[in-house]
Amino acid sequence: MKKILGIFRGFPGLGRVVSGVSILETLNKDYNCQTEMISYLQGKKYLELKGYDCEHDVVSADYCSVGLLPTNRMGAYIHKKIVEFCPDAILVDGEPLILQSLNISHPSIKIISLLNPSDVDNPQNDKEAMDFFNAIYALSDLAIIHGLRTVTPQYGYKKYISVNTIIRNEILKINNSPNNNIYCVLGGGTVNVERSFVDSTIRIAELSKSVASRLTDYNMHIICSSQNIYETVNSKIGPNVIIHKDVLKASDYYSDACLIITRSGRNTLSEIAYLSIPTISFVTGCMYRKEEQQHNANSINQMCSYLADTSIGIDDFTKLCRSALNAERKPSSFEIGNAKAIESILDLLRLS
Repeated sequence: MKKILGIFRGFPGLGRVVSGVSILETLNKDYNCQTEMISYLQGKKYLELKGYDCEHDVVSADYCSVGLLPTNRMGAYIHKKIVEFCPDAILVDGEPLILQSLNISHPSIKIISLLNPSDVDNPQNDKEAMDFFNAIYALSDLAIIHGLRTVTPQYGYKKYISVNTIIRNEILKINNSPNNNIYCVLGGGTVNVERSFVDSTIRIAELSKSVASRLTDYNMHIICSSQNIYETVNSKIGPNVIIHKDVLKASDYYSDACLIITRSGRNTLSEIAYLSIPTISFVTGCMYRKEEQQHNANSINQMCSYLADTSIGIDDFTKLCRSALNAERKPSSFEIGNAKAIESILDLLRLS
């Protein structure tokens, strides 16, 4: 029986967690692999939501803007866990410094990195930063780059594949039967992010609250996913507005949504495209994030997908919502990257 440990970045949202968890769940259920998972902050909450026990969490000195520091308490815990669990492979998403530390301290263990296309190729990021990240990611034995565009690394990766987004398993079981529920999905939370990210999140929520007063035949659900956003938007609520403080299960909102309002993130847009739900997506954040989200939005070719800016006025936003609600829905043609990702991992394990 092969053993695989997953280490997933837990902030600012869940983009670095959901795909890796689904990969390990599939390897455990369908291929008899023994798996363990480590995340923190928002990622820890997600693992607990799915029923996993998380025995350790971070303190502020354990992480920086690029993820976990391998030399502090959480880093020491990870290395101790590796010695106890003795994995054949470690799946890492969003933790470049931990990946580098694993390569130094556990050279006999296969390292698999899960990457966003913008981790490998983003002209809006500093060249020196991209050189640094790619040099570390290239240390992995296998890089799985998944998202809404294909890329070709230029940094001497040992082995890589570039595939469509890996969709979490619970999405594959959902059958969308729309009723009068609109969901504003604000992502996995706003932990350890710049102020502009928080402000844009609040702006999307406030727009959704305002448009609800004009779409009185619909219920507007706003999924805050973190305490600070909830405390800010949970006031002056109309009779058809429901505020959710915490992350919800995907089936709680995708099953009956007639419209999704969200950011242009890789995972959410891929899920919505797979389920073919009408969508309004916002491109927000710093230049690095905006470039990535613009790529994501441009890659989704859906009749019922609409792009918006947070500067939009309430009249135009109302028109946009009505257009999305009245749009003719097409069957989904979105191909997921799950099977190719799993097969590449199994090939690596067979060789180990």
